[in-house]
Amino acid sequence: MSNINLAQINEVIAEYFNTHKEDYIAIKDIMPALISAGVFTKDIKKGLPFRKVLRQLDEENALDKIPFVHAERVEKNIYWYLVRTGKKYKPTQEVATVSKKQLGINKRINSDEHYILNLCDELLKETASRQHRFSFLLGDFHKDKKSRTKLPVDGYYENLNLVIEYREKQPVEEVSNVDKSEAKTVSGVSREQQYKLYNQRKRDVLERKDINLVEVNFYAFEYNSESNIVRNKEKDIEILQDLLKEFLK
Repeated sequence: MSNINLAQINEVIAEYFNTHKEDYIAIKDIMPALISAGVFTKDIKKGLPFRKVLRQLDEENALDKIPFVHAERVEKNIYWYLVRTGKKYKPTQEVATVSKKQLGINKRINSDEHYILNLCDELLKETASRQHRFSFLLGDFHKDKKSRTKLPVDGYYENLNLVIEYREKQPVEEVSNVDKSEAKTVSGVSREQQYKLYNQRKRDVLERKDINLVEVNFYAFEYNSESNIVRNKEKDIEILQDLLKEFLK
């Protein structure tokens, strides 16, 4: 950081607040002015060059060398802002504290699929391997014409030699201006078509491997206007008992 002129950075920030009304800004917003002043040659990832400077100052306990800086610390992340002298940073919205990966996990845990598999676990007295992948159950070739993805099954009960697949309503339906379900996949078909093809492939491959398959259909259960299962456990268990009677102890 020896080549970075902190005094010049402070001058640019002070000038920005003299000519703008905002009381605080994100780091990315000051980058054009810093580049114009010659502090940085170009911007990368919306302020990364400046963020690197701030991280180093933070490690040296020297953030006060740029008195405009406010560090919003959330768990392992730091969100950097510049604040006008005499003002305080006031977040207009809550900073997300959950990662995208964790949000995806939470969504799956609260899904109807997870609910149904939990009931199956209870009935079968065994815990399924969720999103299980067999080495022999593969998707179509990727663009490299060499690699293929292992297709997951919703639940695999090894001791029962049983796979359970939950068939939800319109699983590839997208709410957007562009219907992504019609976008072509690497296989040259729509996502909706590929979903159907892969479901059939699972049936065929599992049958050849002598692995039992039970498909649990969304429409077998009572559901609401939002296409979610109502979750009447007693009734739902009765439905599953009938579907799984061959495997119940």
